[in-house]
Amino acid sequence: MHHQPRVLLVIADSSRTGGPEHVLTLARELGAAGWEAAVVCPDGDLRGRCSALGVLSFELATGARDLALAPVKLRHLARRYRADVIHSHALRAGSVARRARSSTPWVHTHHLDAWFTSSPLRIRAHRRELRRIGQKADLQIAVSTSVFNFVTETVGCARERVRVVPNGIDPLLARSRSQPLGSTVGVLASLVPSKGIDLALMALTTPAGRGLRLRVGGTGPELASLLDLAEQLQVSSRVSFVGEVVDRQAFFDSCDVVWVPSRREPFGLVACEALSAGVPVVASRVGGLPEILEAPRYGVLVAPAHPAGLASVTAALLTDHERYSRLSEAGPERVRQRFSAARMAALTRGVYREALTG
Repeated sequence: MHHQPRVLLVIADSSRTGGPEHVLTLARELGAAGWEAAVVCPDGDLRGRCSALGVLSFELATGARDLALAPVKLRHLARRYRADVIHSHALRAGSVARRARSSTPWVHTHHLDAWFTSSPLRIRAHRRELRRIGQKADLQIAVSTSVFNFVTETVGCARERVRVVPNGIDPLLARSRSQPLGSTVGVLASLVPSKGIDLALMALTTPAGRGLRLRVGGTGPELASLLDLAEQLQVSSRVSFVGEVVDRQAFFDSCDVVWVPSRREPFGLVACEALSAGVPVVASRVGGLPEILEAPRYGVLVAPAHPAGLASVTAALLTDHERYSRLSEAGPERVRQRFSAARMAALTRGVYREALTG
C-alpha cells in the first residue's frame, strides 16, 4: 500500500443535497488526515465544488444510458488511480461498484434516501440490489442505528459486516439565544414527499400554529404542489419559499426554531446543522432523528405526520424561555462531541483499515 492510502469516493449524484455534501466533507477530512481521496461522480455541482476546494475528482456518468459501461470505467479508474479502497455511497453507486468486480477492497455506505422516495415496485428492486451489495462489499457503513437495523433486519445484510458511522458536519457558527427573537420556523429540505413539507404547511392552520411564520429552503419536484397547498390552506401570507440555500448559516440565523417534519429520515443532517448553529429543533420521531436529538436533552420530538403536534410543542417552546435557552446552548456541544466531520472521518478510516487488513 502507498505511504498515503488512496480512496475513491463514488457517488451517482452531483447535486447540492445530503449525499454529495457528505462525500465532499469526507474527502476534505481524509485529505486533512494525510489520506489521498478523489471523488468520482457525474458532471455537475459536486465536481465544481471539488475543484473550488482543491479536491481531486473524476467524472463518471451513471445515467440510465451509462450504467452498462460505468462499472468497467470504475474498474479501470481504480487501477489507474492505484486506489487502496473504493468507497461507494448510496444505491446506484453501490450497484456500479458491485458490477465493477474490482480486486480493490470495497466499502459501501447505506444512505437510503432513494429508498424513501421510490415507488413500491422500485423498492422491491432496491431491496434485491441492497442485498447483493451487502453480500459483495467487504464492509458496509450505516449512517445511523436506524439504518443499521433496516439493512440487517429488513434487507438481510450480515450484522458482522456493517458498521455504524454517524454523518458528520463542519459546525456552523453558534449564536447564543436566551430567547426567540420572533416566531419564524425554518424547514430546509429537498421538496419531496418524504420530507413532510406539506405537514409543516398544515401545522400553520392549527390553533397553536396560527402565530407562526414558515421559511422553506430547498428545491425539488413538489414545489408547485406545495405552493398550491399553501394557497388552499390560506397560509401563503405566512410562508416564504426561498429556493436553493447556499448560505446555510444565514438561513438558520433567520430562524427561531427549525422543524424536521420528515415522514422518513435515514439520518437527519439538517437537524445537526441547526443544532450547531444554536437553533432549537423540533423533529419527527423517525429514523436517525431520535439518535441526534436524544429528546428532551437536545431537541423536541413529535409523532410522525402530526401537524398539530408540531405546532403545539413549538408554540410552547417559544414561550418557555428557560427551556429554549437550554436547548440553544446544548446543541453546538452535542454536534462537536458526536456529529463532527472529524469524528465521522476518523471512524470511516477505521472501517477502511478493517477492509484493508481483512
